[in-house]
Amino acid sequence: MASVRERVHKFVRRARKSISIHRKPARSTVHQKQSIWERLPTTVLVKILAQCELSDIASLMLVCRLLHQRIRDHEPAIAQAYLHHRRLDNSFNEDAENEISASPGDDLSFIADLFPPPPPQYSNNSCTDDQPDYSLGYMADLTRCWRTCIRLSYYLAAHVVQHHLQNDPVARPLWSSSKTEKELVYSKGIGLLQSRLIYPMAYLILFLETTAAASDSPSHPHEHSLPTQTSILQQPPFSSTHVLLSTHHCMHLLCSTVRRMMAPEVPAISTEHWLGLLLTTSTLERILDFFRATAADELAQDVPANHHHSRSHSHSHALPRSWTNRMEFMWRMRSDWGAYLASSGEAGRGSSPPALDAVWFEAARRELRRRGAVPHRCEEAVHILHGSAVVMRCGLCDDDDSDD
Repeated sequence: MASVRERVHKFVRRARKSISIHRKPARSTVHQKQSIWERLPTTVLVKILAQCELSDIASLMLVCRLLHQRIRDHEPAIAQAYLHHRRLDNSFNEDAENEISASPGDDLSFIADLFPPPPPQYSNNSCTDDQPDYSLGYMADLTRCWRTCIRLSYYLAAHVVQHHLQNDPVARPLWSSSKTEKELVYSKGIGLLQSRLIYPMAYLILFLETTAAASDSPSHPHEHSLPTQTSILQQPPFSSTHVLLSTHHCMHLLCSTVRRMMAPEVPAISTEHWLGLLLTTSTLERILDFFRATAADELAQDVPANHHHSRSHSHSHALPRSWTNRMEFMWRMRSDWGAYLASSGEAGRGSSPPALDAVWFEAARRELRRRGAVPHRCEEAVHILHGSAVVMRCGLCDDDDSDD
């Protein structure tokens, strides 16, 4: 009898235990159904996403529908926090002495001030707080523009310094005989010249984009009128003569370098129209692609011939060694030329791409003369090697004030 009673008690205890086990999840069912993205406070989510790259944010939006919607709902706050996180504080902080400092390329302060967010969009059915339209798309455009300035200024500085060391009568013999200082001299020269180019490069992008936006022909934005360009140069930041001069000298250096690099594929007499086409169809991004193609060819020349031979067996589809990346770029430019002529024919123009003088130079020269800045001093010399220097200048500079 006792054994029966014990078995009943055991059965009751097991039943109670089973009931308690099944009841516990029921109490937390609502909590368990909420995902981490739903429970995460909005302020924390914004802070996390502000420290991510834009590509990472795009990937996170594909994780689930809930996270995608939360990012969309709080996109202005995320974009503002993203920009604030990348406005670097240049002041020295003793508490952060051992922290890893961010790259200068991550500092969006200058480019954000130059390209502010678009104004708010009003509609009849919605209220707005008159705040600028911060968005992840705006952040992407801002980042791409700034990185274009950094990369193009680097490529331009590298090519100019290399050309100077190989052709300057003072630097050439010293450079050819140097053995231990070559890398130091070359790197230092590039860094100094790039620091002079990066901000004028951003001003140049601002001019080209503003001119294209103000074009009278939406289907033909490269039709830049002289009055439109002159009006832009009379507004900030070009209302500062210092900014106008530095941008003018940067434009001279950029165009003269690209025209020299186009040889021998493009005859010298045709380089103005080709360069005008590049400047007016995609601001400076296509010119950056041209520098990249040239750099890739120079890198390929440094690879031993036997390495190319060994790779030819595994990559049978590779281009012939006589066909360079720069040639490929030039070939693709022909399609741009054809598209321009086709659009000109449809509009009843039938003209060639604008000459280089019609993009910036004529308007800049007229504005400088109007301000009484002709002649003017050239830029401060960038010293490269034992007295030899690179000077950013133009045809309106006073030769007597040169620092050469």
